[in-house]
Amino acid sequence: MVTTVVFLVIAGLTFVNAVILTNGLGAAGRGAVAAAYGATIVFGWAFQFGLPAAAAYYAKDLDQRDIMNAAWRMCLVGAIPFAVLLTPFYLWQFNGVAFAEGGQSLKFWYLAFVAIHIVQSPFQSVVFYLRGIGSTLLFNILLAAPQVGITLGYLALYVTGNLSVEAALTSTMIMMTLGWALAFTVSGSWPTAGLPSRHFAALRDYGLRSWVGSLSFIISLRVDQMLLVGFVDLSDLGIYAVSAALATLSSPVARAIAQALQPFIRHAATDEERIARINRSLRWTVAASLAVLGSLGLAASVFVPFVFGEEFSESVLPLLILLPGAFASDVNQVFATALLGFNQPEKASRAQVYSAIATVVGLLALLGPLGIIGAAITSSVAYSVGTISTGLYWRRLSADVRAGRATGATTPVHS
Repeated sequence: MVTTVVFLVIAGLTFVNAVILTNGLGAAGRGAVAAAYGATIVFGWAFQFGLPAAAAYYAKDLDQRDIMNAAWRMCLVGAIPFAVLLTPFYLWQFNGVAFAEGGQSLKFWYLAFVAIHIVQSPFQSVVFYLRGIGSTLLFNILLAAPQVGITLGYLALYVTGNLSVEAALTSTMIMMTLGWALAFTVSGSWPTAGLPSRHFAALRDYGLRSWVGSLSFIISLRVDQMLLVGFVDLSDLGIYAVSAALATLSSPVARAIAQALQPFIRHAATDEERIARINRSLRWTVAASLAVLGSLGLAASVFVPFVFGEEFSESVLPLLILLPGAFASDVNQVFATALLGFNQPEKASRAQVYSAIATVVGLLALLGPLGIIGAAITSSVAYSVGTISTGLYWRRLSADVRAGRATGATTPVHS
């Protein structure tokens, strides 16, 4: 319940951010922020190489310092080289419609956010480790801190009449950096000399098995906005950003239930108890998601123009198209957590790869002729593909568990 409340607060802050930016900057300004910051969020997940998932899985089995040094080491040997290899993609983005309109300043901020996202993995590893050991309060405080700071920054700029694209991006960078630094300081997770990690290989191997899935999931979730930068102008990008943001309003509940579930799966006394907790979490997620998304769908045609202004009335149709996919994504949170908790991250990864493939194929086919509507259709279908696949994997695994052919007991780690 604590995690659910905090995730709802974070979602509320995200909604407040959307209202402030759309009312203060208009569609084009909102699109500029989405191009420079929103389009780089995928990189933050790409650069993690699954270390946060490994931190959660081994939290009660390994020393915190060992886990955190492994996360910092992956920044050096994985994230930085990967960021360099993606240079051709950055150049493609810069030749797109949005950056042609936004100019050199927008390109600078885009690269700055790519760079800062290199150290997102240690931050996520800190909070996932805390989740893994059951430190619920500190987990939620540190997870929420960057978002709280970003919202306070936007609000201060808006109230004082200083909100601009440059000011919004500067504030986002500062607040995000401070939030991450707070997490490292409070938890004692700054890197140590030489980055010693006795179990780096085990953490890396588990992380890589889960990384493909988490990366594929975030690709399905965010790549539409990344690719839209090359196909539509800043105004259309801003309109779609509002639709995409509203479609995730139910996600915090599902994420909270899934996040809180993992320690109970990992450390429950029996497999029977593990499965019972997963099924209970699934029922809660379905009920909460339907309540939020159903209400949003019924009120969208009045709610969106009233809150964001008539300029954003075009956000309603893509939002309605995204809602079925948003429900599927919520359910997928529980299925994926169940697979991770039973040491089957590769199955969760495989399902999300199917979703990512559907995303890429759909976007290539529909972005050109349909623009933001094509992006919404593709995303909704892709979310559903991922959830159906993950659900089938979990159904087979749970049957194996009941038959005694699989278990959720801890996998030992050897020095």
